[in-house]
Amino acid sequence: MIIPHGGQLISRIFRDKEKEEVLARINELPKVFLDDELIKDVKNIARGVYSPLTGFLRQNDFESVVENMRLSDGTVWSIPIVLDITLDEKNRLNSSDAIVLVDEADKPIALMSEPEIYKNRKQFFSKGVFGTLDNNHPGVNEISRMEEYLLGGDVHLLDNGEDIFPEYNLSPEETRKLFDTKGWNSVVAFQTRNAPHRSHEFLQKMAMEQTDALFIQPVIGRKKKGDFQDQAIIDAYKIILDKYYPRKRTHLGILPLKMRYAGPREAIFHALIRKNYGCTHFIVGRDHAGVGDYYGPYDAHKIFDNFTESEIGIKILKFDNAFHCNECGGLVTADKCNHSGESRMLLSGTQIRQMIQNNEIIPDEFMRKEVVEYLINHPNPFVE
Repeated sequence: MIIPHGGQLISRIFRDKEKEEVLARINELPKVFLDDELIKDVKNIARGVYSPLTGFLRQNDFESVVENMRLSDGTVWSIPIVLDITLDEKNRLNSSDAIVLVDEADKPIALMSEPEIYKNRKQFFSKGVFGTLDNNHPGVNEISRMEEYLLGGDVHLLDNGEDIFPEYNLSPEETRKLFDTKGWNSVVAFQTRNAPHRSHEFLQKMAMEQTDALFIQPVIGRKKKGDFQDQAIIDAYKIILDKYYPRKRTHLGILPLKMRYAGPREAIFHALIRKNYGCTHFIVGRDHAGVGDYYGPYDAHKIFDNFTESEIGIKILKFDNAFHCNECGGLVTADKCNHSGESRMLLSGTQIRQMIQNNEIIPDEFMRKEVVEYLINHPNPFVE
């Protein structure tokens, strides 16, 4: 089984006795409220999804990740996992050695220990991670709306509930056991925020030629307006997996986190996460985690050249964009087709979302008819 990133799968979940001891003194501790996306981050830390992270980044790690795509100890890590707080919260928490993190209903989620508070350098953050200060970029815009301080510290989980698509919400420990039970020595992971179209299906099946199995793991969390809603993505994948994929070689899961739209950096982030889940291969296609024209179509391929294979530790499958070629009579990639652009029907998630929104007919070459039928009959499959 592939080794988790950093060498060890992190588990920071309180056992029953430890949990009881913390809850007995919970009212003595200061609180910080978390929204749904921050709760996902806390649980991902505690369950090992973000191994080797043990908590929200402290200042040294934050600055090192933004500047160098590495933690302060040199381990590759490309996206800062941070918790922002207000000036009033900073003043209230300054002398605390432990903090309870609670949801909006005041339910305890986790305990933070050895907290550190530091300035949220928003321009430094935005420029380093997204390569731009343009507030039209959804990631930059989100940082601009964050509070002025960041709170770092180790976390231990109090609430290990799986309320988001529990059937598919498996921890890295669980997927590793699943892959082992099924006898899968090599597993390719596919990252998506779209309902499945023919190009994705083509790339997935190409990757399966190199591995024992395919693990499809859509991002389930906050997305920008116009992206597919979580339920629509899950339902659409269930349709095609049931009819068009070998059941003994595929598995559908979810990745509970928000999209950052950090393009190349997010490709690294997504790859390292899938390594923690036990996947040996990861598909990186055209414009991975991109938005608008902020990144080149294959920048997410090139960024991996900055690291050695051993530093990443998961095999990156870099695929060209797939398209339907009328001359070839099917789906191909550019390196396998010599016909002109007039013969090519290009596919993309953005294009298909626009066609559905505009009530245009989607050709069979673009998307399976069962998926099209489901999406056009859905009351609203898009994020508003």
